[in-house]
This record gives sequence, structure tokens and C-alpha cells, in this order.
Amino acid sequence: MFYATARLCRVCWSATFAEQEKPAQDPTALYNLSYGLFVLSARESGKDNGCIANTCFQVANDPTKLVISVQKGNLTREMIERSGAFNVSVLTESVPFETIRNFGMQSGRDTDKLAGFETKRSYNGLVYLTEHTNAMFSCKVLERIDLGSHVLLVGEVTQSKVLGKEPSCTYAYYHKAIKPKF
Repeated sequence: MFYATARLCRVCWSATFAEQEKPAQDPTALYNLSYGLFVLSARESGKDNGCIANTCFQVANDPTKLVISVQKGNLTREMIERSGAFNVSVLTESVPFETIRNFGMQSGRDTDKLAGFETKRSYNGLVYLTEHTNAMFSCKVLERIDLGSHVLLVGEVTQSKVLGKEPSCTYAYYHKAIKPKF
């Protein structure tokens, strides 16, 4: 009796889910997750570079560790992996679209993305932005996880500094108030 009941349940379960269509995915639902906007920076062979990232968060506090996610084809990601270090500049709500466009919509292979921006060097020798930022973190890379289109890098914080009190720019704020409407 038990086996017959179990088999009947398995048949009903399979039939129920086999008839359903694959659920739709609304990519704008991701805008409701709490992301920030950051400039990641790296240095290799005397060249500084940076890129926009929307994924940076604390995952441990003793020692303090951050996680960043970077697209695989990104020059900054390559530099971070080869050098083993990165900086994070936390962007504020006053950041102009031009800054985001500069670091996120062109390649450091073709241009000096940091030209014309106010920066300082942290203890690890990497630059961080000083305008439109409220904090900076320097990290040494501890782990790398391949995610397909992106790489997740775990870094131990070696230096951090508060640079201002203005609110951090969230990804939602960027879409609502900074990104041009076409």
C-alpha cells in the first residue's frame, strides 16, 4: 500500500509541474535589491584603472572582509586578479552621470579613466576617488569564485576611511535621479 501511494504522489507531482510553463523573469525586479554604486580601482605595471560596480558588501568582521563582483572581460578585474589588491570608492548621491559613464561605459584599454579626477593613494599604492565619495576601502584578494559572466572576489580590508557624510548612491537612486531618461 505504501509503495502504491508513493508512486501515485510521484505521478501527480510530475504531472502538475510538467504542465506549467517556465516562470517569467522581470529583470527590473533586481532594481529593488539594495545595491550601491562603487568605483573599483586597481594598479598594475604603473597603470591605474577603475570601473563601476554595483556589488560590494561586507561578509565578515574579524577580519573584515568585503566581496565584489566584476565582469570577466573587465580590465580592472584582470588587474585586480594579477595584482591581488583593489580599492573601493563608495559613490554618493551627488555623483554626476559623467563619472558613472566614464568608469562604466568605456574601456581602460583605450583611455585613462582616472584623468581629470581627484584621487589619493592609499597605503596599498592604489588610487581612490575623493570627490562624490563618502568612504574608501583597500583590500587584498583572498578568494576568487567564477560565476560565469562575472567573478566574485573576496578581499580582506587592509585600510578604510570615512570621506564624508553624504548618503551613498544606491542603484535604485541612480536609476531614479541620475541616469538620463531617453
